[in-house]
Formats: sequence, structure tokens, C-alpha cells
Amino acid sequence: MYGNKHYKKCDHNKNLGLTLIELVTVTALVSVIASAASSGIESTKYWLEPNRLFSAIQETRSLSITHNEHAVLCPTEDGFNCIKNWQLPLIMFIDYNNNKKRDGNERLFQTITPYSNIERTIEYPRTQIRFNGQGQINGYTGTLKYCSEYNSKGIVLSRVGRIRVIQDLKRRKSALSTDKQPTCPPPSI
Repeated sequence: MYGNKHYKKCDHNKNLGLTLIELVTVTALVSVIASAASSGIESTKYWLEPNRLFSAIQETRSLSITHNEHAVLCPTEDGFNCIKNWQLPLIMFIDYNNNKKRDGNERLFQTITPYSNIERTIEYPRTQIRFNGQGQINGYTGTLKYCSEYNSKGIVLSRVGRIRVIQDLKRRKSALSTDKQPTCPPPSI
């Protein structure tokens, strides 16, 4: 190393900063990537929410079988009374006295809060999804419909408690459509 003629002394005074062109290029790239990532994260909510609903329904059924009691999943404003607005937070509880509402002595197992700031509709023709102690549906069997601009899914509930997903629901052409298959509402004008 001492006698090496090819050894060059580094000049530490060069290349200490970025040129204006490099700085503008890096800033543009970072802003494009951040923009793409934020819109991707926002649209991910539309894909995750139906899966959360499906999992909550499955968990409610498991709860009914495990405790051999009526288990309920329902939307609520006050944490006790079930109402038919499926856009609200959902509560999961065991209805020991089978009065179709949560009493103060009935443990709240889970609250599923919907994602905020997304436009979608969630429809189910009843105020609650109920499973008896054998994991069978009590009352209405049918399809919970999740419709957004990014996806539309149906969660089909059968009388014996089987739960399955319809991947893509069709959109109704008009509000007067008489299609037998579950469909999403027509786009609002």
C-alpha cells in the first residue's frame, strides 16, 4: 500500500450534494409512489370489509355451537337493540333469554366497526343474523349484499348454517328489476 502507484487519494470535497435535476427527479418519484400507495390502501378497504363480514358471521356461528346457545350478529346504535341498518357497527353476543336484543347481563363478544369514509351499501332483510345452539340459522335465510364501486359480494346464509360467498353480484338496471338472483342496487344518478 505504501509503494503502490495506482493508489489515488480521494478528494472528499467533490460530490457533497445533489444537483437540482436529481432533487426534482427524486421528489417526483416519491410523490408518484406515495400517491399510488395511498389510493391502493384506500381501495383495499373495499376488498377487506366483505371478508370481515364473512369472518364475523362464521365466528357468530362458532360461538353458538361452542356455547350451545343462540348467538347473534346485528347492527346497533346503542350496543343493545338490533336495527336493520347494516352500515352501523355490528355486535356479537349470546342471547341467553332469546329476546332478540342484548341485555345488560349478556356479554358482548365483539364489536365490528365499519370502515369510515368509504361509499358502499350493505343490505340484509332482517335486523339480525341468529344461529341456534346447533349452528343453524334461526329465521330468515338469504343473502347479505355488499356493494361498492370496487366490488360486490353476496354472503349466502343457508338454513343449516352453511355460509358461502358469491364473488360478483350483478348490478340492477333499475330499482324495478325483478331478477331472482341477488343483485346490487342500481348506481345512483
